[in-house]
Amino acid sequence: QTWDIPDGASFGGTCASDCNFPMKDFDLVGLYGIEDPPKEGVAQAVVKAQKAGVKVVMVTGDHPDTARAIATRINILKRAGDEESDQLQGGEEFAVITGSMLESRVPKSDNFTDNEPPELVQWWTKATEHTRVFARVSPIHKQVIVQAYQKYGFGGIGDVCAMTGDGVNDAPALKQAEVGVAMGIRGTEVAKDAADIVLQDDNFASIVDGIEQGRLSSENLQKSIMYTLCSKIPQVAPTFGELFGFPQALTVAQVLLIDIGTDIWTAIAYALQSAESKLMERRPRHPRQEKLVNGKVLLYSYGYMGQLQMLCCWVAFFYAAPSIMDLY
Repeated sequence: QTWDIPDGASFGGTCASDCNFPMKDFDLVGLYGIEDPPKEGVAQAVVKAQKAGVKVVMVTGDHPDTARAIATRINILKRAGDEESDQLQGGEEFAVITGSMLESRVPKSDNFTDNEPPELVQWWTKATEHTRVFARVSPIHKQVIVQAYQKYGFGGIGDVCAMTGDGVNDAPALKQAEVGVAMGIRGTEVAKDAADIVLQDDNFASIVDGIEQGRLSSENLQKSIMYTLCSKIPQVAPTFGELFGFPQALTVAQVLLIDIGTDIWTAIAYALQSAESKLMERRPRHPRQEKLVNGKVLLYSYGYMGQLQMLCCWVAFFYAAPSIMDLY
């Protein structure tokens, strides 16, 4: 059966009762589906981020089943039949959280405080530990989720959060996160203004590459600091040695020449060092737990390498001039 459709006509309606075209005497010809697949390389980038200790979380307005399927394809969630991951042990009900579950668990004020109800704190603590997918969420939920990870993540210390987004509705969450990443191609100007970083290629893999470069810069800076601190013990030792009758081993000018001639250039060389093979397999350094200059750095610089350098310098000093003490 055929119908004459006038020029300029449009189909409208939501069901059989209000459609402007017949809804009977049809023969099923087939189904047509449109897929928006994940970008190539995203699944591998997620695995690389997880090995580096980065917690990758999907926050979307899509249906929970759709979000679960996409999250499984890009390795955010485990596939059926795989071994149970540590993230879900004891928290299977937190694998996927919907917006309706968040309605009664948002803070009464603009952010979470220390006076939140114990049951709310317990729920968000488990959610930040186990949940990897938030589905059917509203824009305000996105900001609350970031706030929850910042407050209750990392065992109550608080996670350092990076948030990606491209729309106007993502702006509050981008502003809330420590690092807001906006999409440079499809992102709105509002999102770009709220973000700290604009991703030029809209590719998640570029974020992981940026994490690696950030770790490399931080590690090389720490190496430069350690090297610089190691030389301070042998430089100051001759000054204290003079108090006990030792001859002057270094003058002030010589100390300055050593700093300018050796320390600066070697420290620069450390800054240009390439990444080590295990760089992206280490646990990330939490700034509230481990500073760039911490006890391990000071112990290595002053307690081990600095003492060894000082001993070698004294041995070389007296061996090179065995009769130096006869002058005093």
